[in-house]
Amino acid sequence: MVNKSIDFHCHGVGHFDFTDIAALNLAEIESILAIRNQQTVLTLYLPKFNFDSFLLLMETVYLGKQAGKYPHIAGLSLEGPLLASHGGTPETGVWMPSKAHWKELARCGKQGLIYIVISPDAYLPGGNFIPDSSAPSLTWITETLLEGGVLPAPGHFIKSNPQGSALQLQNLFNIVEAWGHGATITDHLFNDMPRNFKHAWRTPEEQLRRDKEIKEINIDSWTLDLLDQQLGEVPATIIKNAHKGLVKVCQNFDGEHVDLTIVKKTVELLGAENMLMMTDSIESKRLAGRSLHMRSDSTLLYQEQGVVAAGSQGVERQLSNMVAMNLSDEQIDRITYRTPCQILEQHRHYVGNR
Repeated sequence: MVNKSIDFHCHGVGHFDFTDIAALNLAEIESILAIRNQQTVLTLYLPKFNFDSFLLLMETVYLGKQAGKYPHIAGLSLEGPLLASHGGTPETGVWMPSKAHWKELARCGKQGLIYIVISPDAYLPGGNFIPDSSAPSLTWITETLLEGGVLPAPGHFIKSNPQGSALQLQNLFNIVEAWGHGATITDHLFNDMPRNFKHAWRTPEEQLRRDKEIKEINIDSWTLDLLDQQLGEVPATIIKNAHKGLVKVCQNFDGEHVDLTIVKKTVELLGAENMLMMTDSIESKRLAGRSLHMRSDSTLLYQEQGVVAAGSQGVERQLSNMVAMNLSDEQIDRITYRTPCQILEQHRHYVGNR
């Protein structure tokens, strides 16, 4: 299964850090992926000073694809820059694009830009932005991206106003529904969003409490009818809209971004047909020119401030965890291959008919 899986959100393979746009060698990245016989969506951060370089990169990807190159590079994506909370994103990758910037990014859809992680609640109080009268509305941004075939992938929410965030999120899904050309996707479920439960036990101290606390969550009682109260309004809104066919949900299966017992229940609630695998990984352990560090008890990669920046576990670990969770071959095939293929084919069909 490894050799036909698609990683829908990856920040670096080999020695490459995808934030370092100038240093990216697409031929070498393709060679690494080809040896693994694995497809990957290259996920970049976009500092404002790299904007023109990114447009040139997209042109290079497009021309290469037209010439039959890069078959294992499934496309490109961006995490930001309009993120209400940083999470592990470098500060330079968070800024407010103008309408002209968004139009340029939307035009990249034809060149292979699959999605952009965007915060639907970016303009709510408590986030990274204080919009002025010149700031494009979230509705306009969402419509503009979709018109170009670039999916707005909700993520990086503020934690202080779950109801307000959920309302803005639902507005995004309503726009996707009105667009009418298929589903969008999300950033990783449960990370960087308000929740009504603890989703991961990462330190040795937390691990000691894990069994007791996960029992108290009583995830066996989780049902679609009570998601708002049990999971929280933002994850509930995502899951409800997945069942309406409006979104496919990215999930990390490394066991550390989200506890695997919770992930397994999520597969039951969502259905494997509504899920995509993402590794969020950086093999070089470098991000935006800075070295990331590991803790002795974890495979996660941390920035200096102790914030989780990314994972280090690739597709093989994700797949082995799926097997250990007793997911069926059919479920694993859907999550790692068929549903990602569906999104990529949806993209090709839409931009090919524009």
